Amino acid sequence: MLEIGAICLQDCTMILWFSIAALIVGASLFVLWPLIRGGVGENRLAREVAMYEARKAELIRQRDAGEISTGECDAALAEQGRALLVLSRGRAAAAGEDAGKSGARRKLAALMMLIGVPVLALPIYLRVGVPSLPDAPLASRERSQQPFDVETALQKIEAHLAQNPGDVRGFEVVAPVYLKAGRYADAARAYARVIELSGETPERLADLGESLVADKDGLISAEARQAFERALKLDGRFAKPKFYLALAREQDGDIAGALAELEKIAAELPESPAKSRVNGEIERFRAQNKMPSNPAGQAIANLPPAEREAMIRSMVEGLDARLSEKGGTLAEWRQLVQARLVLRQRDAAEAALAKARAALAADMSAVSELDALAAAIKAQPTP
Repeated sequence: MLEIGAICLQDCTMILWFSIAALIVGASLFVLWPLIRGGVGENRLAREVAMYEARKAELIRQRDAGEISTGECDAALAEQGRALLVLSRGRAAAAGEDAGKSGARRKLAALMMLIGVPVLALPIYLRVGVPSLPDAPLASRERSQQPFDVETALQKIEAHLAQNPGDVRGFEVVAPVYLKAGRYADAARAYARVIELSGETPERLADLGESLVADKDGLISAEARQAFERALKLDGRFAKPKFYLALAREQDGDIAGALAELEKIAAELPESPAKSRVNGEIERFRAQNKMPSNPAGQAIANLPPAEREAMIRSMVEGLDARLSEKGGTLAEWRQLVQARLVLRQRDAAEAALAKARAALAADMSAVSELDALAAAIKAQPTP
């Protein structure tokens, strides 16, 4: 059995080398064919014949059109024919003299290239390449094509960090993955470990505070507030800690101060998902605290409480029905979400967000703004 396998392996090896040789010869012949075939003089003579035929056709056309006489046409044709005959005889003589030398030179050059290229290529490959490198087993190739599994990767990183608790880079990598996966407490511990091992930076402190807020369902605890304050002390222009500290002022009951701080942050930020999130919070503040920003809103705010409540509910239900049936713009969906929050219908607001995501799924910019609005709602303390 082993002998049969060895013979098969030997045959396969021979077939492989024959295939490689055939490919080399084929490629070389393709490149060297112009040198081997020659025929430059014949091609030039063929072009002269074609030009003679074109002139002949033109002379006949002029004769038939009456532009020249028959005698003139015949004389011109005879002259053209003599010129072509002289040219062909001269080239034949020149070709006879050079044919042997040039043909031999072309064939010798082609033969040298045909032999020389493989002879030079093989030692270069053996020196530079890795011919002894084995093929990747099929099982490992199949594993490399499998989709990336976040949980499996996390388990491997966690096992590594358990054995190497001082690996700062490992904790820096795993912390945002925890945050994105919804494992907020683990994210907070990872960020705290990074700070412990490598020191405080505004970004690390802000990420730690954000993880703590998410872990408390939007409640800004004393520990989170302290992290944001330290981040702001290191970088007074950093928007993220400013944003959460503004929400903390709302949590403390300072609605006007919180709104003023959010408006200041929005004015400083460029157009981005972060600015959309801040603007979403500003709209929520105005809606929930009866701070209209236009004349129509002011008119509704001046109604008696019962009428105002009934009008708002009627408008919200009508807007919800229209958007659910016909769809709408991002601004209209955001208006619906904010209106639901005004009515303290948080579940309905989240349902409206889900509908908006489905309706605007093709618009990545709109989806990004909706995600920012959803994060703002999550950061809001539950009534």
